[in-house]
Amino acid sequence: MDASLSELQPAARPGTARRMATSAVMLGLVVAAFETTVVTSAMPTLTRELGGQDLYSWVFSAYLFASTVGVLLFGKLADHLGRKPVFTLGMGLFLLGSVLCGAAWSVPSLIVFRLIQGLGAGALQPTTMTISADIYTLRERAAIQGVFTAAWGGANVIGPLIGGWLVMHASWRWAFLVNVPVGLLALVMLHVSYRDPPRRSGRVDLWGPALIGASLGLLLFALEHGGSSGLRSAFALAACIGLVAVVRQQRTSPSPLIPLELVRDRTVLSGVLGGLLGGGLLYTTTAFVPLWMTERGGYTPLMAGTALVPLLAGWAFGSTFGVRVFMRGGLRASAGGGFLIALLGASLLALGVARGWGIPATFASLALLGLGLGPAASTSLIGPQTRAPWHHRGMVTSAIYATRMLGGSFTIALVDLVHGGFSLRFALIALVAGIAALALGGFAPGRVVTDAEPAAS
Repeated sequence: MDASLSELQPAARPGTARRMATSAVMLGLVVAAFETTVVTSAMPTLTRELGGQDLYSWVFSAYLFASTVGVLLFGKLADHLGRKPVFTLGMGLFLLGSVLCGAAWSVPSLIVFRLIQGLGAGALQPTTMTISADIYTLRERAAIQGVFTAAWGGANVIGPLIGGWLVMHASWRWAFLVNVPVGLLALVMLHVSYRDPPRRSGRVDLWGPALIGASLGLLLFALEHGGSSGLRSAFALAACIGLVAVVRQQRTSPSPLIPLELVRDRTVLSGVLGGLLGGGLLYTTTAFVPLWMTERGGYTPLMAGTALVPLLAGWAFGSTFGVRVFMRGGLRASAGGGFLIALLGASLLALGVARGWGIPATFASLALLGLGLGPAASTSLIGPQTRAPWHHRGMVTSAIYATRMLGGSFTIALVDLVHGGFSLRFALIALVAGIAALALGGFAPGRVVTDAEPAAS
C-alpha cells in the first residue's frame, strides 16, 4: 500500500501545528474565493465613479487570465521551491494587488492591478490543496475536503452580500482592502506551523506554464463579448499560434508541464477530464441561475444569491463521502457516480425551468446537482494526487485546478451562445453532465491505484 494511504506526511504532525497550518491554508483559499464574488457587487458603482463602463468585462477577464497563468506556473514551482515559499509569494502578490486595486484611480489602472491580484490568487488555489495533501492521509482528506469545500462555498455565497454592504455603507475600495488583514493572518499562521518536506533539486521550466497559460488566456479573451470582432479574431489567432508553440515546447522540454508517464495514466487523465467537466457544470450553473431568477423570475439579487446555497451545501456534503466512495470503488464509482447524480439534478432543473415548477423545486434540483458535483470534483483532484509522486503532486494539483477554471470559462461561453431561452441553456448544462457521467463511468479506473501500482481497471 502507498504511504499516502496510511501514514502522515512529515509536513505537520497531528496537534496544534497541523490545525494551525490547516487554518492558514483555509484562510488563503477563502480570500481567493471571496474575491471572485465580492467584487461583483462593487463593479457597477466602481465603473460609474471611475468612468470606465466600456471596460467592465475586462476587469473580470484580466483576473481570470492572470489566475490561469498563476495556477499553471506556481503549481509547478511549488514542487521545486517548496509549498511555503510559493504560498508566501502568492499571498504577497494577491495582497499587493488588493491594495493597489483599492487605490485605483481609473479602470485601466484597475485592470493592471487585477492582473497582479489574479496572479497571486492563481498561486494560492492549488498550493492550499497541495499543502492539505501533504499533512493529511488519503483517508483523513475525506473529512478535511468537506471543511475546505464548505469554507470555499461560504466565501462565494457571502461575497456578493458583503460587497453590497460595503458599497452602501463604506466604499467600493473596501471590497479589495478587506482581504488584507485576513491574508496577513494566514501568512503568519502558516510560517509558524508548517515546514516543507525535503524537495528534489532539478531544472524548473517556466516557459511551458507561462506559454500555455498565456495561450489559454488569449483564447478566453477571444470569447469575451466586450471587444470588437476584429480584436477577438486577433486574440483567437494568437491563441492558436501559442498552443502550437506549447506542443512543440513541451515535446522538447526537460521538465514538461506534466511528465509523460502521468499524461498516459488513466487516473490522471480521468481527473483532468473530471476537472474540466466539473468546472464547466459548477461555474455555468452559478452564472446562469442568478441571471435566470432576476431576469425571468423577478426575484431580488439577494434571493438569486440565496439560490446557490443548496448547490454549494450539496457540494460540501457530497465531498465528505466522496473519498470514501473512491476508496471502495475507485474513480469510476466516485466521479462517474457523482456525475450521474449531477445529471439527475441538472435534468430536473432544466425541466423545472421549462415548466415553471417554482422555487422549492429549483432549490431541490440544485441541491441534487451539488450533491453529485461534490464527490465528482473532489475525487477528480484526489485521484490523480494518489498517482503522482510527492515531487509531482503540486504540478498535478495545479493542472486539475487549471482545467476546472478553463472548463467553467469555455462552458459559460458555449451556453451563452444559445439564444433559445433559459430552458434550452439549462438543458445544455444537463447535456454536459450526461457527457461527464458517460465519460468518467466508462474510462476512469474502477479501483484505487497509487503511484507504486499499475493503473489497471
